[in-house]
Amino acid sequence: MLERAGAAVGEEAQAMRRRTVADRTRAVRHRAAVRKARPARCGMRARAGVDRGALRLAVLVVLVVAACPGAVLDARGQDLLSHEVPDVGPERAARLFREGNELYAEGNHGAAADVYETILAGGFRNAEIYYNLANARYMEGDIAQAVLGYERALRLDGSHEDAAENLEFVREQLADRQVRVGGALSEVLERFFRQADVGWLAVAVSILYFVVVGCIIAGVLRGAFQPWLLRAIVVVATLLVLSGALLGYRIHRTAAVREAVVVAADVPVRTGPGDDFVLEFRLHEGTKVRLREARDDWARVSVEGTDLEGWLPERAVEEI
Repeated sequence: MLERAGAAVGEEAQAMRRRTVADRTRAVRHRAAVRKARPARCGMRARAGVDRGALRLAVLVVLVVAACPGAVLDARGQDLLSHEVPDVGPERAARLFREGNELYAEGNHGAAADVYETILAGGFRNAEIYYNLANARYMEGDIAQAVLGYERALRLDGSHEDAAENLEFVREQLADRQVRVGGALSEVLERFFRQADVGWLAVAVSILYFVVVGCIIAGVLRGAFQPWLLRAIVVVATLLVLSGALLGYRIHRTAAVREAVVVAADVPVRTGPGDDFVLEFRLHEGTKVRLREARDDWARVSVEGTDLEGWLPERAVEEI
């Protein structure tokens, strides 16, 4: 009995030793598996780091490349708004300008206007020349040409206060009284948009654009966008959008919107391009209109601030 029990205990002890060895073997194998798995996870981290680095580099390249079209577009816009090279040199233009001023001071307004026209015909355009020409035409009693001269002066220099004031003074004397839509608020906004210089706006848009690009590049290279950097990007981007919209409006207003002044004393406006069409209304000298279409020596115009629109002979208007 005792021998049989001792044998059983011995067998049990040997079984326990075998289980312990097996457990240890499994643990060792498990740890070996863990050690084998670790290099694979490290490789994944390394690949993820490489992917993030490649992403940053790609974003950097995209931002730098995106800056080039912006600069090109800005240069093209400046080129579109630049004036042609005048035939009249600066020295001769200055001499003629002084001569015209002297004639105007002597009361010879017609001769002064002719001198100013000579400067303009030579391709030398300046807001002051148009302003003085408008004054001379007004003194001669030519209201339409006075309005045209003031409008052209303001087209070149929207901040020319004397031209703006004289234009309002002359408009009070026109047969067609144009009521400004929106009242005082519209007048303030129009003056603000008119005085916004295209050149300075283009410079501001370029600077703000590159500041935004620089901030984004800085955040990408750092690997994180700090709160202060995000706030700076939002503020500068907002200013960029506003100034860009204003620049676009000024370029559109200057290059795309065609406006003219009625130079005929009294002109009928008809429903179509011809004398056989129905007469709608009449316009008088000095009235500002917007050119919509041209066909067979006729122009379709609309009166700003009203729903009046129709056709009149092209010779009855002169474009600003």
